[in-house]
Amino acid sequence: MKVIGFVHLAVAAVLLAPFAAPAYSGTIRDDRDDSLYLNLGAASEYASVGRVDGATRRYNFLASGTLIAPDWVLTAAHVVKDATSLNFTVGGTTYTGTSWVAHTEFKNRRLGAGYDIGLIHLDAPVTDVAPATRYMGYDELGNVTTAVGYGMTGTGLTGAVTMDYQKRAGQNMADNFYPTLESMPNIILMDFDQPGDPYESSFGSALPLDLEYLCAPGDSGGGLFVDFGSGEELIGVHSFGWGIQDRDPDADYGDASGDTRVSVFNSWIDGAMDGQIVSPGNSGGKKGSRSNFVQGDYEFGYIGNFSIPEPSTLTLLTMAALGMLTYVWHRRRT
Repeated sequence: MKVIGFVHLAVAAVLLAPFAAPAYSGTIRDDRDDSLYLNLGAASEYASVGRVDGATRRYNFLASGTLIAPDWVLTAAHVVKDATSLNFTVGGTTYTGTSWVAHTEFKNRRLGAGYDIGLIHLDAPVTDVAPATRYMGYDELGNVTTAVGYGMTGTGLTGAVTMDYQKRAGQNMADNFYPTLESMPNIILMDFDQPGDPYESSFGSALPLDLEYLCAPGDSGGGLFVDFGSGEELIGVHSFGWGIQDRDPDADYGDASGDTRVSVFNSWIDGAMDGQIVSPGNSGGKKGSRSNFVQGDYEFGYIGNFSIPEPSTLTLLTMAALGMLTYVWHRRRT
């Protein structure tokens, strides 16, 4: 029986030194050709997802974001929170961020509290790429989703091991909501099912989709989409990875990912775009209530070809109850 781990990683790749990588974002099935994921990422339905290149006082980084208005990009709060500069590339053109904002409830980089959402305002409107359509409903669970981003890649067997700066997309089921203390769950969970091994499934169906996929470092802020019958709609913002099966958040089989729900924050998004934006790198606003996490997140960084986890882990106040339920469920399956 596997031990269940509660470990997060932020999926923004910190680029402290350039390095070469084989052409292999997000981790893919080991029995599928990578070209299928590259082709899906290049589909016109996901043209609104672009690459974010940023800097803080300490390092440069790569992340992802989704155009939701001609001059606005939706991304993760942990992408913009400490940024000193941000650029967004979409449709072959790079735009400069003139201002950005993280949700005021995003504190101490506590990803699991469910407020990992932010906005970037661009220096000019994008005229050749249609913005994504935001989802306004609350029926995300049980749908086939498509995740899009520019992060690390590899297979379910290797985990995220390479970075080639290419845009990929893959599919997963919106399996569950992550438990928070909020009345409305803020996070969509998906796990990376392994072909032929149902014990690597943590929740939902153990049968992987044809292009099963999991977000990885660098996919932070990218888009999660569902077609509810009228075309692709943006339902989530890539926030974190979870080493739920093996305690190692490397996006291999059995790991899970969390996306901040767009539907819960549509009013906040509209308000920010209507003029509640603040100066670059400053989220502003009043202090909110204590989050349900005792400690911070678990981040990935790059030094050369090595991924360096920053020294913090997180603990859920609800971990004991959820862990017991998961333990009992796995015991019954074994």
